[in-house]
Amino acid sequence: MLEQTIRIEGSQIILRPIEYGDTDRIVKWRNSERVRSRFIYREPFTVEGHCRWIETMVNTGKVVQFMICEKEGMRPVGSVYFRDINREKKSAEYGIFLGEDDALGKGYGTETANLAVEYAFSRMGLKQLILRVFTDNEAAVRSYRRVGFKEEKVLKDVECSDGERKDMLLMSLYNSRYVQKEKLISFVIPCYRSELTLPKVVEEIGGAMKTLQEKGKKYDYEIVLVNDCSPDDTFSVIRKLCEKDRRIKGVNLARNFGQHAALMAGFHQIKGDVVICLDDDGQTPADEVGKLLEEIEKGSDVVYARYEHKKHSLFRNFGSWVNEEMAHIMLGKPKDLCVSSYFAAKRFVVEEVKRYTNAYPYVIGLVLRTTKSITNVAVCHREREIGTSGYTFGKLIGLWFNGFTAFSVKPLRIATAMGVACSAAGFLYGIYTVVKKLVNPNVPLGFSSLMAAIVFMGGMIMVMLGLVGEYVGRMYISMNSSPQFVIRETINDET
Repeated sequence: MLEQTIRIEGSQIILRPIEYGDTDRIVKWRNSERVRSRFIYREPFTVEGHCRWIETMVNTGKVVQFMICEKEGMRPVGSVYFRDINREKKSAEYGIFLGEDDALGKGYGTETANLAVEYAFSRMGLKQLILRVFTDNEAAVRSYRRVGFKEEKVLKDVECSDGERKDMLLMSLYNSRYVQKEKLISFVIPCYRSELTLPKVVEEIGGAMKTLQEKGKKYDYEIVLVNDCSPDDTFSVIRKLCEKDRRIKGVNLARNFGQHAALMAGFHQIKGDVVICLDDDGQTPADEVGKLLEEIEKGSDVVYARYEHKKHSLFRNFGSWVNEEMAHIMLGKPKDLCVSSYFAAKRFVVEEVKRYTNAYPYVIGLVLRTTKSITNVAVCHREREIGTSGYTFGKLIGLWFNGFTAFSVKPLRIATAMGVACSAAGFLYGIYTVVKKLVNPNVPLGFSSLMAAIVFMGGMIMVMLGLVGEYVGRMYISMNSSPQFVIRETINDET
């Protein structure tokens, strides 16, 4: 039986043990429609039933229950309890309700939860608390999250005693004194034309993380799915996935901004300690995520997947090769480092990447300028089972331009060098022409060679002007605050 002298004092409320004298108040509260609708058991509450509850459950120590009282005047406004206490596993189910309507919205629930959880962990010696809450009780869910409870799973179509069926969240909170803090892994997936492949990718991520947890890895995870204005039904699929699992967040962009802009949009939604980016088509093996995380644990800031045998088309493989060479020449990427769309990065790297707010983001360039602690791990690359790549020739050209115009001035220097070389060649050719004419006055002046020189020099000038114009144009767009992305809506966003 709970000692009646116990008083747990907060800033606004005081928790005291429940007494027989609270029976009428509890019965009144539990029979009110607002409170009754939040419980699975909805039969009429009676005085006899509550007295029996105190006698058989509270007085025997099977349940620990407190009354929530306002600090000023000690008016009872609700109750909090721990039931189904397992002394061996040191776990219990947590429950709370506010009975007085005018007590809502004052922060009593959150303060009660903090006080009660501290009592359960420090005085009762519990290691884990669990609770069940209807998904439509959004205020309660937010309160539990603020205290630290995390969603374990969604309980679908739970039947109440009156026959109504509703979805519930199963949430839990672990005592940090006994359990090592879990590291949150955030998966970011840009989505385009992936309505058929995305569910399998998400399922594979869940299976891979479960396998790592079974091996003793203290990982939790979230998935951020960014719909880059896909013309098919991709966002409807994302919505359904979000409804099934609260750990999945959906982001719907207002128009197509490109893969790297979609990644940036996802980076602004993550909460994890480590961020993992992969494709939506299933070609990047989510079941090998453990390899990337292992390298992160060893100390690398960023880990890129290296494919021994790529299953892309010849066109995509050529594009990847050009991208690699461009990153090496223009951005200073080490020659032996392979970059890909499948990579893991520590949180501080992503935070630095997010500081880039201009249009035309190029994530690889942002990563390379942030850290040099970048490694590779070998993973398998799969054949595409459904559909074709979303990268067209035009999009690849745009990606390359993003890379060398946003993060390097080498193209301008190359243009300058070519201009100097052409000027020198023209000057030397002019001297050669004069000398040749002096040596042999009968040499005819050539119209063809003159036109060839003009066309060549004119072409070089136009190329250089175009390159300078590309830089100036991008500067103009950035000065006008052109957005990297525009979010139309989000799902399961609790930030």
